[in-house]
Amino acid sequence: MTSPQPKRLIWVVPAVAFVIFGFAGPATQVDGLAQEATKIVVEATATSILKETAIAPAVPEPQVLGEAQIAGPTTTQPAPVTPTAPPAPTRPDRAELTPAQLADRRLDTFDALDPPIDDVFVSTVESPAPLDVIARSTWNPECPVSPADLSYAQVSFYGFDGRFHTGELLLHSEYADDIVGIFARLHEMRFPIEEMRVVSLDDFANPIATENNTTVFTCRRSVSSSRWSRHAHGDAIDINPFHNPYVSNSRVIPELATAYVDRDREVPGLINAEVRAMFSEIGWGWGGNWNSVKDWMHFSATGR
Repeated sequence: MTSPQPKRLIWVVPAVAFVIFGFAGPATQVDGLAQEATKIVVEATATSILKETAIAPAVPEPQVLGEAQIAGPTTTQPAPVTPTAPPAPTRPDRAELTPAQLADRRLDTFDALDPPIDDVFVSTVESPAPLDVIARSTWNPECPVSPADLSYAQVSFYGFDGRFHTGELLLHSEYADDIVGIFARLHEMRFPIEEMRVVSLDDFANPIATENNTTVFTCRRSVSSSRWSRHAHGDAIDINPFHNPYVSNSRVIPELATAYVDRDREVPGLINAEVRAMFSEIGWGWGGNWNSVKDWMHFSATGR
């Protein structure tokens, strides 16, 4: 399983400036819950900066992702940035060949949450989502959805390792029950999922070429335009992105998932007719039906 990337101060500081200076405004613009969530986002991120500043060396050790080494930042004092609306994460335009060990990807799942005690499906839903969950997500005051409209769900899922795990989803409250119901059915049919956790600013700032996180809410722009992604509304989900990549001409996201462009392969984790039928029953459309691009991981309430 792909682990989250280590925090990088050079990304976190702009994020704080982004939240503090880009979105501070009159109290009338944001409801009470959103104001409190904004405060928690700022305080949590600022606390993280203080901790990292206190312990981080001026030149961090290089980190290794697959076979590529990425040098760490050379300064802990990045230049100020002009606040802007959050774009989609920057991704390379060139796809890469899938490493042999990922051509039939069946990695173990790391348990960030306590796994269920047996093979019985278990779920919980909190509405609205707890503010500490909002604080570690990508939400900020410019997002097109309020914290009051988001729910936090924990659900059991079956992993590629043949064991049962607990995942988490941040999603629009209107669709929480329907989506939890789908995961109950995926659990029953033993459809494997590698990872399911709330997307953080670290994930957003440092997308990786082997990511495989099943997730709903991410406050970002669309990959192909400047409009808000449906993920920013909390009414779109990506399932096993590495097994079900986004493809536009020669571009593949995640970049190392080119082996999964062949949709005739019979390997676990690919979106199949049974999964598509589940989402169709609740009125959600599938990105695999799009014409100009294919987004096989993606389902949404609007079909976009």
